[in-house]
Amino acid sequence: MPVKPPRRGGNHVDVPASANRSADADQSLSGQSGRRSADSSSAQDNLQPRAGSSSESGRDAVGPVAVVEVHASPTAVHRPPPLLSLDDYATNARAILPQINEDGLRVISRRTYADLANGDLVLVAADPVTGLYRARRPNELLPSGPVLLRDVASGHWYPRQLVERPTRAQIKKYLSQASDLDADAFIARFDDKDVADAELQRIQRGSPQLDIEHVSIPFHEPRMTYDGEMQQALDMWGKLRHVYEWHGQPDQRVYSDGRLSGYKLDINLTLWPVDKLLSLRFSAVVSLALKGHAPLDAAVFFRQFPNIESLTISSQAITRRNAASGLFMFQAAQSRFSMDSSFAGQLTGLTRLRELNLQNCDLPAGFSLRGLSRLQVLRLIDTRVKVLTEHAGPWRPGEPVQHVADYSPVEPDLTGMTELRVLDLTRTGISRLPSGLDAGNGPSKLEVLKLGDNPIFAAPSVKAMTALQELDLSHMGLDGFPEGITSMIPEKVLNLANNRITAIPASVELRAGFNLIGNPITDPVSLRRLLYARNQTGNDIWLGSESFDLSANLWLQHVPAEQLARKLQLWGSVSHLARGLKKLSRTPEFYVERPLLQRRVWSFLEIYDKADVDEQLRLNQILAEEPSPVGMLEKLEEEIRTYDSTRQNQPLHHLPKRPKLD
Repeated sequence: MPVKPPRRGGNHVDVPASANRSADADQSLSGQSGRRSADSSSAQDNLQPRAGSSSESGRDAVGPVAVVEVHASPTAVHRPPPLLSLDDYATNARAILPQINEDGLRVISRRTYADLANGDLVLVAADPVTGLYRARRPNELLPSGPVLLRDVASGHWYPRQLVERPTRAQIKKYLSQASDLDADAFIARFDDKDVADAELQRIQRGSPQLDIEHVSIPFHEPRMTYDGEMQQALDMWGKLRHVYEWHGQPDQRVYSDGRLSGYKLDINLTLWPVDKLLSLRFSAVVSLALKGHAPLDAAVFFRQFPNIESLTISSQAITRRNAASGLFMFQAAQSRFSMDSSFAGQLTGLTRLRELNLQNCDLPAGFSLRGLSRLQVLRLIDTRVKVLTEHAGPWRPGEPVQHVADYSPVEPDLTGMTELRVLDLTRTGISRLPSGLDAGNGPSKLEVLKLGDNPIFAAPSVKAMTALQELDLSHMGLDGFPEGITSMIPEKVLNLANNRITAIPASVELRAGFNLIGNPITDPVSLRRLLYARNQTGNDIWLGSESFDLSANLWLQHVPAEQLARKLQLWGSVSHLARGLKKLSRTPEFYVERPLLQRRVWSFLEIYDKADVDEQLRLNQILAEEPSPVGMLEKLEEEIRTYDSTRQNQPLHHLPKRPKLD
């Protein structure tokens, strides 16, 4: 079988290297894959004989092989870069942290951190009571860790080791105008040296905002313009600066347990510069009184007064000026304070609030005292809830629904208000007793309770109110005394004026501080008890309705016929005294001792008619100025005895005959 010839270029010949060959001759060029290049392979294949050539040599003969030398190209050799250390890859953590703010802290993802001297960061938060920064855990709402102080030189924070009290010298270093009393008040409020120093530095930074050149009158709607407005703004601005620096006037000082605790501030919101004071905090103000109108952000406003213990809000007496008929006319008006829901919601956030006084205010719908259980004084005088209702008139499709303002009474729930000492709901329009007033967890420690001028018609029981000092249930339509009245309850004042009481229970001891004026008391025993109580106390515990009769008939009861003409003639000459004398018709004497009272009146008139002009003038003055009817008559008689020495120690009238004793 014939041998199949090999394919062209298919054989590869390995030539052993000789000693005379260059070492470079055995090296072949490699590509990027590490294999020989295509050009090198082709050159060696071309050196082999081609199959089927005309050569005389045999098929198995091997011809001589030429030596091929391959030289390296001048291309540069790329060496791998040297390995770098980890330090070359590290980044300084401080370089990527937020910059330190003006308080020396870093804020990262809304969390505040302090730099420690060892390079650590610690999460911190301001203590809501002291204002100092304390360490806290990530899961804490309020910080519980140690107090941290900052070293100004290094900027690092460190834990405080010692608590010191502030000194007057420390206070006056910042507040040069502060008196010793002002400094003592500051120390009483900030009894920690570090806390005091932080507050003093804050005051020093904010004082330039209260410079007098910043005074301006803001424009609010409705704008009430009247003369003297700028002077009021200047006065208020001056008081703001004083209390900001703990330097108030004597009438602004507020005392607690005999010590100065802060200052009170009256603000006319119409002149309040809401665009200038948003960054200031008036820590010295503990009593705040508001009136007027301003477009306040309630949350921002109350942050300016973090230490409010007493808040009073009332209506404002205003003067409008208009140019009707070309003439400037001034009209007096009363502007009620209208509270919105945002403002009402901020009240529960005043953690120090112990006294709330709302007078002549319109409160928002849903107003509640819930969350104010710590109150000790609550006054809601002439205050109502404003509710918007749909207009009941004709309405056309496509038109907006019209709403009108309606008002309902405030009905406070007093359940849980165990700290309440003073409750005043005068003229609030309530028709039933407040919820929780007589509950076991209600205000059983009340010292002052005022429910007057409300159509309640039912008196509360005061048996459990053993601390009660003052009780006002006037103008309520009551027909009897409240349950629980004793010789010690209430201890000082009981006001039951202008009700429908006709008799006084025998168990009730009449004493000083009682007011039963305006009740239709007709019981003779009760009237004599009132007469006796007036003589003992010197006060009119009861006075009835005054007669409208200005004629002499008021004093002619059972007068003998032969004396009638003479008395009518006398009355004609002194009839101008009728208005003063008819006040005596309100006294108990007019009902149970009328004959004696009548003789005293006619005796006075006879002496008055004969007195000279100077004496009559003095008597006229007593008639006009003395508020007590019986007191008026007694002073008239005393004046007559003083003027006429012949009447010393003598009665001005005939005394009634005493009954003979067996």
